[in-house]
Amino acid sequence: MDLTEIEKAVEAGNGYAAITVKTLRNAFGAQRAKSNVVQQISAGLRAGGFGHVPFQIPKRQDRTVLVYRLDGRRASALLALVEAAHGDGEQANGSAWLLSTMLPVVNEEGK
Repeated sequence: MDLTEIEKAVEAGNGYAAITVKTLRNAFGAQRAKSNVVQQISAGLRAGGFGHVPFQIPKRQDRTVLVYRLDGRRASALLALVEAAHGDGEQANGSAWLLSTMLPVVNEEGK
């Protein structure tokens, strides 16, 4: 799997996909998921237009990362807000408020 395959998986998942660290590591051509490698994966995903949760990619290859497209679709927009809320300061405060107003709407649509 390379970044193209990650992109296909995310598109097939309607804007997001659960991908193992091992798969991400292989997509970026690394042998082990060391600290510098997971930082490179994170930067590569961001450069490719993707965000991810958890916000720090784990080093254990059996862990799963939720990769999502940063393109404004409903699911990706919600995940981007979650990511912003993870920060500190006014952006996090605004994101927390916006998430609190969006979640009831998302729950209603799911019924």
